[in-house]
Amino acid sequence: MRTRLLTLFDRVGFGSPPETVARRGTSITRVVASAVISLTGLVLLVPNLFPVLDGGGPVAVGLGVVGTLVSVALVAVGGLLYYSGFSDRNAARIAVWNLLGVVVLGSVMLAHAYAQNRLSGGIAPSMFTVGNLLAIGAAAHVIIGVYDARRVRAEQLARERRRTAVLNRVLRHNLRNEAQVLSGHADIVADRPDDEQLRRSAAVLKRSAGTVGSLAEGAKAITRERDRPLEEYEPTDPAAVFEERVERARERFPDVEFAFDAPDDLDGTVRASDGLRTALDELLENAARHGEPPVEASVHVLPDTVELSVSDRGDGIPDHEREVVGGETDITQLTHGSGLGLWVAKTVADTHGGRLSFAERDDATTVTLSVPRA
Repeated sequence: MRTRLLTLFDRVGFGSPPETVARRGTSITRVVASAVISLTGLVLLVPNLFPVLDGGGPVAVGLGVVGTLVSVALVAVGGLLYYSGFSDRNAARIAVWNLLGVVVLGSVMLAHAYAQNRLSGGIAPSMFTVGNLLAIGAAAHVIIGVYDARRVRAEQLARERRRTAVLNRVLRHNLRNEAQVLSGHADIVADRPDDEQLRRSAAVLKRSAGTVGSLAEGAKAITRERDRPLEEYEPTDPAAVFEERVERARERFPDVEFAFDAPDDLDGTVRASDGLRTALDELLENAARHGEPPVEASVHVLPDTVELSVSDRGDGIPDHEREVVGGETDITQLTHGSGLGLWVAKTVADTHGGRLSFAERDDATTVTLSVPRA
């Protein structure tokens, strides 16, 4: 019997959680979602017990027993949902499906009862009919909600797989190009031992080797950010972090002018990991290396998000690179970008529930990393 119950729960989605969720203590969303389903079962248990206790005939008693069992199952499912592997958002989706079944089916049944004047003929029979059907409908909608949550998670995993595939293609194209450069100049060094030519080729070799190294570091940063556990996200003052990274950029690029602007009374705490620092370093370095000074860093607090922006007055980010990072176009041999800095920033934005956006105005190029407020 126990094995059959476990198999049943597995089939409806509770035995093999579709996602692994690391939770910090008790989540109010999860508590409310679980309580809604359990309370639905408790409320509907009362009308379903009427015919069982009254002995209103074999058919009525049979229906009452079925409704009672379904109501008790709903109470149990509420507890199972709390301890399941569903994320808080998907747990809420299941609870909403449950409420939808109760509200829609309940409204229809009450309207029918009123139209047929059954309520005036006796409240108990009508309460039993409505309660019995609502219990079955609520249970059915919980199962629908479970599969809906699993579908959403499957779509999320599919998007993650596509992003991983894109990253692999970027690495493949960029590393191949840099390897060709290294190989070509190595041939020059071997075949043409002229001193000036050797110096130029050695400089190119050193630069390309540095590029290959930065690609490897970028790939490591992206992987680390995607695998980062939720416990590493904590309340963070984004303005303080940004100002700290600007100071670090001034030390790394002493010939570049940096400006920082943030409101004095900024109130925009975010939940962030150390990856936020990495992303800001990448954006500042990108502007310092490829743009024209001054590099302007600014913080803007909106009702729901905090925007961290980096602007410079260079030639801007090539359209094909922005489109590839933004997912608007596929990577080809000609549209793969030159590095992983923007990909690191994009990954950090995604893992923080934010976004990376680009804008060009007043001869300036601005890259903005938006992070939801805590």
